[in-house]
Amino acid sequence: MLNNWILMFIIALVLASMVAIFARTALAGLSGPQTVLISSITVLVISFTTLSFTGFWKSAKHFSSGSVRDIVIAGVLLAVGFICLCMALGMAEALSMAQFYYLVPVFVFVANIFFSKKLPGIVIIIINIMIAVGVLVMGFGIRHKHGLWWIPALLAPAILAMERLYVKKHPLGDLEEVAVYFVVVIVAFIMSLFIRHKDLKKITAYHVFFAILTGVAFYYAPICYHRALKLCTFDAWLTLIYNLWMVFTVVWAMIFLREKASAGTYSGLGLIVAAFIVRFIFRYYI
Repeated sequence: MLNNWILMFIIALVLASMVAIFARTALAGLSGPQTVLISSITVLVISFTTLSFTGFWKSAKHFSSGSVRDIVIAGVLLAVGFICLCMALGMAEALSMAQFYYLVPVFVFVANIFFSKKLPGIVIIIINIMIAVGVLVMGFGIRHKHGLWWIPALLAPAILAMERLYVKKHPLGDLEEVAVYFVVVIVAFIMSLFIRHKDLKKITAYHVFFAILTGVAFYYAPICYHRALKLCTFDAWLTLIYNLWMVFTVVWAMIFLREKASAGTYSGLGLIVAAFIVRFIFRYYI
C-alpha cells in the first residue's frame, strides 16, 4: 500500500501544507530559535535512521577545509533564515505568513539577473512578479497585532535564498547536507539563549510535540513527493499540485487555528495559483 503513488502524494501534500500549522502551534509556547532547535534535532535523528553512523563519521573525517567552511556557512544561513520565518509566524497568522517561503526562488531569480546581467524571457518575469505580488497581498491583506511582522517575514526568504545560491555555487554531498543540520542545531541553540519566549512557563510537552511534528513534516514531505514522482507518469501534474500546498495551508489554518481569511488572502492566493498554472502551461505545453 505504501508503494501506491496516490497515497505517497497525498501524504506529501498534507505534510507540506501542515509544516506552518505545526510550527505556529509550537510557537504558542516556544520561541523561534527553540522551535527551529527542536525541529532540526528531529531532522537529524530521522536522517541518522537512513544513514550509517559509522559511514557518516568516516566520511566526515575526509571533509576538506573548503567543505567544512561550506557546511558552516550553509548551516548558519539556514538556521537564521528558518528562525526569522518562525519569528514571523509567531507574530502573525499562518495563512498570511507561510507563503513567504514562495519568495525564496523569487529572490534567487532576482539575484541571478543581477549577477548575470541578462534578462530572461518575459513570461518568467511575469510569473515571478505574480508570485511576489500574491505573497505580499496575502501578507499585508490582514491586520496584524505586531506592526513589525514584515521585517522577519522578508528577511527569512532573503537569507534562505542566499543559502540556496551559496550551495548552488558550492555543492554539498548527502553526508555534508546532514552535517549542515548540526550547524543549524548549534546556531539555533545559541540564539535560543538570547531570544527567549516571554513566558517560559508556557513551554509544555504539547508545544515540543508540535515542534517535533514540524521537523517530521519538513523532512518527509519532499521525500514522499519524489517517491510519488517515481511511481507514476503524471509528474507534471503532481508538480503543479504539490507547488500549491499553500492552498491547503490556508484551509488547515482556518480549520485548526481558527484564523480568518480576508479578501486580500483570497486575492493573493489566486495570483499565486494563477502564476503556477501559467508556469505549468508554458513549461509543458508551449
